Amino acid sequence: MIIDMHGHLGRINLHPRWDADAKRLETLRQEAGFDYLAVSSADAIMYDTRRGNREVVQAVRKNPHLLGYIVVNPLFPETLNDLASLAKHDRLIGVKLHPDYHGYDVRGRKSHDCLARILEATDLVLCHCSCMPGTSFAGIGSLLEVAARYPQKKFIVAHMAGIFQNGAYPYFPNLSGVEQVADSGLTNVWVDTAHYLVYVYPEVMEEALSYLPAERFVFGTDVPLQGSAQMRYTRDAIRTPGIPRQGQDLILFRNALTLLGAKAPRSRRRQALAR
Repeated sequence: MIIDMHGHLGRINLHPRWDADAKRLETLRQEAGFDYLAVSSADAIMYDTRRGNREVVQAVRKNPHLLGYIVVNPLFPETLNDLASLAKHDRLIGVKLHPDYHGYDVRGRKSHDCLARILEATDLVLCHCSCMPGTSFAGIGSLLEVAARYPQKKFIVAHMAGIFQNGAYPYFPNLSGVEQVADSGLTNVWVDTAHYLVYVYPEVMEEALSYLPAERFVFGTDVPLQGSAQMRYTRDAIRTPGIPRQGQDLILFRNALTLLGAKAPRSRRRQALAR
Protein backbone atom coordinates (compact mmCIF):
# COMPACT_ATOMS: atom_id res chain seq x y z
CA MET A 1 0.00 0.00 0.00
CA ILE A 2 1.22 3.53 -0.79
CA ILE A 3 -0.34 6.78 0.42
CA ASP A 4 1.10 9.99 -1.03
CA MET A 5 0.38 12.66 1.58
CA HIS A 6 1.56 15.69 -0.42
CA GLY A 7 0.25 16.56 -3.87
CA HIS A 8 -1.66 19.31 -5.66
CA LEU A 9 -4.74 19.70 -7.81
CA GLY A 10 -4.44 22.26 -10.61
CA ARG A 11 -1.64 24.25 -12.21
CA ILE A 12 1.43 25.24 -10.18
CA ASN A 13 3.11 28.54 -11.08
CA LEU A 14 1.12 28.61 -14.34
CA HIS A 15 3.55 26.01 -15.70
CA PRO A 16 1.87 23.81 -18.34
CA ARG A 17 3.80 20.70 -17.25
CA TRP A 18 2.84 21.22 -13.61
CA ASP A 19 -0.86 20.96 -14.22
CA ALA A 20 -3.16 18.18 -13.08
CA ASP A 21 -6.92 18.17 -12.85
CA ALA A 22 -8.63 15.28 -11.07
CA LYS A 23 -8.54 13.11 -14.20
CA ARG A 24 -4.81 13.71 -14.68
CA LEU A 25 -4.10 12.99 -11.01
CA GLU A 26 -5.91 9.68 -11.35
CA THR A 27 -3.77 8.82 -14.39
CA LEU A 28 -0.57 9.69 -12.52
CA ARG A 29 -1.69 7.69 -9.49
CA GLN A 30 -2.34 4.60 -11.60
CA GLU A 31 0.91 4.95 -13.56
CA ALA A 32 2.88 5.28 -10.31
CA GLY A 33 1.04 2.37 -8.68
CA PHE A 34 -0.08 4.35 -5.63
CA ASP A 35 -3.28 3.71 -3.68
CA TYR A 36 -4.16 7.25 -2.55
CA LEU A 37 -3.11 10.84 -3.21
CA ALA A 38 -3.73 13.59 -0.64
CA VAL A 39 -3.87 16.94 -2.41
CA SER A 40 -4.41 20.63 -1.81
CA SER A 41 -5.38 23.07 -4.53
CA ALA A 42 -2.60 24.94 -6.33
CA ASP A 43 -5.20 27.58 -7.14
CA ALA A 44 -6.03 27.90 -3.45
CA ILE A 45 -2.36 28.35 -2.57
CA MET A 46 -1.42 30.76 -5.36
CA TYR A 47 -4.46 32.59 -6.67
CA ASP A 48 -8.00 32.19 -5.35
CA THR A 49 -8.14 30.27 -2.07
CA ARG A 50 -11.86 29.77 -1.81
CA ARG A 51 -12.33 28.73 -5.44
CA GLY A 52 -9.47 26.27 -5.14
CA ASN A 53 -10.93 24.76 -1.98
CA ARG A 54 -14.25 24.23 -3.76
CA GLU A 55 -12.43 22.41 -6.54
CA VAL A 56 -10.76 20.07 -4.04
CA VAL A 57 -14.11 19.30 -2.40
CA GLN A 58 -15.59 18.42 -5.78
CA ALA A 59 -12.58 16.30 -6.75
CA VAL A 60 -12.55 14.16 -3.61
CA ARG A 61 -16.30 13.63 -3.88
CA LYS A 62 -15.89 12.14 -7.34
CA ASN A 63 -12.63 10.18 -6.94
CA PRO A 64 -12.36 7.61 -4.12
CA HIS A 65 -8.55 7.56 -4.45
CA LEU A 66 -8.18 11.27 -3.66
CA LEU A 67 -7.90 12.76 -0.18
CA GLY A 68 -8.00 16.52 0.28
CA TYR A 69 -6.61 19.39 2.33
CA ILE A 70 -8.38 22.71 2.78
CA VAL A 71 -6.06 25.73 2.37
CA VAL A 72 -6.39 28.57 4.89
CA ASN A 73 -4.65 31.95 4.67
CA PRO A 74 -4.54 34.01 7.92
CA LEU A 75 -4.31 37.23 5.89
CA PHE A 76 -7.78 36.50 4.48
CA PRO A 77 -9.93 35.49 7.46
CA GLU A 78 -12.86 34.59 5.20
CA THR A 79 -10.92 31.46 4.17
CA LEU A 80 -11.61 30.13 7.66
CA ASN A 81 -15.20 29.60 6.52
CA ASP A 82 -13.99 26.71 4.35
CA LEU A 83 -13.07 24.76 7.49
CA ALA A 84 -16.73 23.75 7.71
CA SER A 85 -16.12 21.38 4.78
CA LEU A 86 -13.86 19.20 6.93
CA ALA A 87 -16.77 17.97 9.01
CA LYS A 88 -18.89 17.21 5.94
CA HIS A 89 -16.53 15.00 3.93
CA ASP A 90 -14.60 12.00 5.25
CA ARG A 91 -11.91 12.33 2.59
CA LEU A 92 -11.09 15.91 3.55
CA ILE A 93 -8.31 15.13 6.00
CA GLY A 94 -6.83 18.40 7.24
CA VAL A 95 -5.48 21.86 6.44
CA LYS A 96 -2.59 22.99 4.23
CA LEU A 97 -0.63 26.13 5.17
CA HIS A 98 1.80 27.89 2.85
CA PRO A 99 3.40 30.83 4.73
CA ASP A 100 6.01 31.46 2.00
CA TYR A 101 3.56 32.04 -0.84
CA HIS A 102 1.01 33.81 1.35
CA GLY A 103 3.61 35.95 3.12
CA TYR A 104 2.97 35.60 6.84
CA ASP A 105 4.95 34.50 9.86
CA VAL A 106 3.45 31.40 11.48
CA ARG A 107 4.44 32.84 14.88
CA GLY A 108 2.62 36.15 14.33
CA ARG A 109 -0.48 37.29 16.18
CA LYS A 110 -2.83 36.82 13.23
CA SER A 111 -1.40 33.40 12.61
CA HIS A 112 -1.86 32.47 16.28
CA ASP A 113 -5.55 33.37 16.21
CA CYS A 114 -6.03 31.61 12.87
CA LEU A 115 -4.26 28.44 14.02
CA ALA A 116 -6.49 28.27 17.07
CA ARG A 117 -9.52 28.24 14.76
CA ILE A 118 -7.93 25.72 12.42
CA LEU A 119 -7.04 23.32 15.20
CA GLU A 120 -10.56 23.43 16.55
CA ALA A 121 -11.65 22.04 13.18
CA THR A 122 -8.91 19.49 12.46
CA ASP A 123 -6.17 17.47 14.10
CA LEU A 124 -3.88 17.48 11.05
CA VAL A 125 -1.91 20.32 9.45
CA LEU A 126 0.48 20.01 6.49
CA CYS A 127 2.78 23.03 6.35
CA HIS A 128 5.13 24.05 3.56
CA CYS A 129 8.64 24.20 4.94
CA SER A 130 11.55 26.11 3.41
CA CYS A 131 15.06 27.21 4.20
CA MET A 132 15.77 29.07 0.99
CA PRO A 133 17.60 32.39 1.40
CA GLY A 134 15.16 35.24 1.89
CA THR A 135 12.23 33.04 2.87
CA SER A 136 12.05 32.89 6.63
CA PHE A 137 8.27 32.67 6.96
CA ALA A 138 8.22 28.87 6.90
CA GLY A 139 11.51 27.90 8.51
CA ILE A 140 11.55 24.66 10.47
CA GLY A 141 12.34 26.48 13.73
CA SER A 142 9.18 28.56 13.45
CA LEU A 143 7.06 25.52 12.63
CA LEU A 144 8.46 23.57 15.58
CA GLU A 145 7.54 26.45 17.89
CA VAL A 146 3.95 26.21 16.64
CA ALA A 147 3.83 22.43 17.02
CA ALA A 148 5.13 22.70 20.57
CA ARG A 149 2.16 24.92 21.47
CA TYR A 150 -0.29 22.24 20.30
CA PRO A 151 1.10 18.90 21.50
CA GLN A 152 -2.20 17.06 20.94
CA LYS A 153 -2.32 18.00 17.25
CA LYS A 154 -0.43 16.48 14.31
CA PHE A 155 1.88 18.47 12.04
CA ILE A 156 3.53 17.37 8.79
CA VAL A 157 6.47 19.55 7.79
CA ALA A 158 6.93 19.33 4.05
CA HIS A 159 9.92 18.89 1.77
CA MET A 160 12.16 16.89 4.10
CA ALA A 161 11.69 19.68 6.69
CA GLY A 162 13.01 22.36 4.36
CA ILE A 163 13.76 22.97 0.71
CA PHE A 164 17.33 24.25 0.54
CA GLN A 165 18.95 26.19 -2.27
CA ASN A 166 21.83 28.60 -2.59
CA GLY A 167 23.82 30.10 -5.44
CA ALA A 168 26.79 27.77 -5.15
CA TYR A 169 25.04 24.42 -4.65
CA PRO A 170 21.45 24.71 -5.86
CA TYR A 171 20.81 20.96 -5.60
CA PHE A 172 22.81 20.09 -2.52
CA PRO A 173 21.06 17.74 -0.07
CA ASN A 174 20.48 19.45 3.24
CA LEU A 175 19.18 17.51 6.23
CA SER A 176 19.49 20.24 8.86
CA GLY A 177 15.69 20.48 9.08
CA VAL A 178 15.40 16.75 9.76
CA GLU A 179 18.08 17.09 12.43
CA GLN A 180 16.19 19.96 14.07
CA VAL A 181 13.00 17.91 14.15
CA ALA A 182 14.94 15.12 15.84
CA ASP A 183 16.55 17.50 18.34
CA SER A 184 13.20 19.06 19.23
CA GLY A 185 11.98 15.82 20.81
CA LEU A 186 8.45 16.59 19.59
CA THR A 187 6.36 13.50 18.92
CA ASN A 188 3.57 15.33 17.07
CA VAL A 189 5.70 16.30 14.05
CA TRP A 190 6.25 14.19 10.93
CA VAL A 191 8.54 14.93 7.96
CA ASP A 192 7.35 14.28 4.41
CA THR A 193 9.55 13.10 1.54
CA ALA A 194 8.24 15.57 -1.06
CA HIS A 195 11.65 16.65 -2.32
CA TYR A 196 13.48 15.78 -5.52
CA LEU A 197 16.70 15.14 -3.57
CA VAL A 198 15.21 11.89 -2.27
CA TYR A 199 15.53 10.25 -5.68
CA VAL A 200 18.33 12.39 -7.16
CA TYR A 201 20.60 11.27 -4.31
CA PRO A 202 19.63 7.63 -3.67
CA GLU A 203 21.28 7.42 -0.23
CA VAL A 204 19.71 10.58 1.17
CA MET A 205 16.70 8.76 2.62
CA GLU A 206 18.94 6.32 4.46
CA GLU A 207 20.97 9.26 5.77
CA ALA A 208 17.80 11.01 6.95
CA LEU A 209 16.88 7.91 8.91
CA SER A 210 20.14 8.20 10.84
CA TYR A 211 18.72 11.40 12.34
CA LEU A 212 15.05 10.55 12.73
CA PRO A 213 13.33 7.13 12.95
CA ALA A 214 10.99 5.84 10.27
CA GLU A 215 8.04 6.42 12.62
CA ARG A 216 8.43 10.16 12.03
CA PHE A 217 8.31 10.20 8.20
CA VAL A 218 5.40 10.14 5.77
CA PHE A 219 5.53 9.66 2.03
CA GLY A 220 4.94 12.60 -0.30
CA THR A 221 5.94 13.47 -3.88
CA ASP A 222 4.57 16.98 -4.62
CA VAL A 223 2.72 15.61 -7.66
CA PRO A 224 2.35 17.07 -10.35
CA LEU A 225 5.71 18.79 -9.76
CA GLN A 226 6.87 15.20 -9.97
CA GLY A 227 5.50 13.06 -12.78
CA SER A 228 4.67 9.37 -12.47
CA ALA A 229 8.27 8.31 -13.18
CA GLN A 230 9.63 10.57 -10.44
CA MET A 231 6.88 9.33 -8.12
CA ARG A 232 8.11 5.79 -8.67
CA TYR A 233 11.74 6.86 -8.19
CA THR A 234 10.82 8.34 -4.81
CA ARG A 235 9.05 5.12 -3.84
CA ASP A 236 12.08 3.10 -4.96
CA ALA A 237 14.39 5.26 -2.83
CA ILE A 238 12.41 3.97 0.15
CA ARG A 239 11.87 0.42 -1.08
CA THR A 240 15.58 -0.23 -0.87
CA PRO A 241 17.60 -2.94 0.91
CA GLY A 242 19.22 -0.25 3.05
CA ILE A 243 15.92 0.41 4.83
CA PRO A 244 14.29 -2.46 6.77
CA ARG A 245 10.91 -3.56 5.42
CA GLN A 246 9.15 -2.43 8.60
CA GLY A 247 10.60 1.06 8.13
CA GLN A 248 9.59 1.12 4.47
CA ASP A 249 6.00 0.29 5.37
CA LEU A 250 5.93 2.94 8.09
CA ILE A 251 7.01 5.63 5.65
CA LEU A 252 4.91 4.53 2.68
CA PHE A 253 1.57 3.99 4.43
CA ARG A 254 1.46 2.99 8.09
CA ASN A 255 2.34 6.40 9.50
CA ALA A 256 -0.19 7.98 7.15
CA LEU A 257 -2.90 5.66 8.44
CA THR A 258 -2.01 6.69 12.00
CA LEU A 259 -2.23 10.38 11.07
CA LEU A 260 -5.52 9.92 9.24
CA GLY A 261 -7.13 8.04 12.14
CA ALA A 262 -10.88 7.84 11.64
CA LYS A 263 -10.53 9.48 8.20
CA ALA A 264 -8.31 6.67 6.90
CA PRO A 265 -9.87 4.71 4.02
CA ARG A 266 -11.57 2.04 6.12
CA SER A 267 -11.41 -1.16 4.08
CA ARG A 268 -7.84 -0.59 2.92
CA ARG A 269 -6.84 0.47 6.43
CA ARG A 270 -8.00 -2.83 7.90
CA GLN A 271 -6.21 -4.81 5.18
CA ALA A 272 -2.98 -2.85 5.59
CA LEU A 273 -2.88 -3.06 9.37
CA ALA A 274 -3.53 -6.79 9.19
CA ARG A 275 -0.26 -7.35 7.27
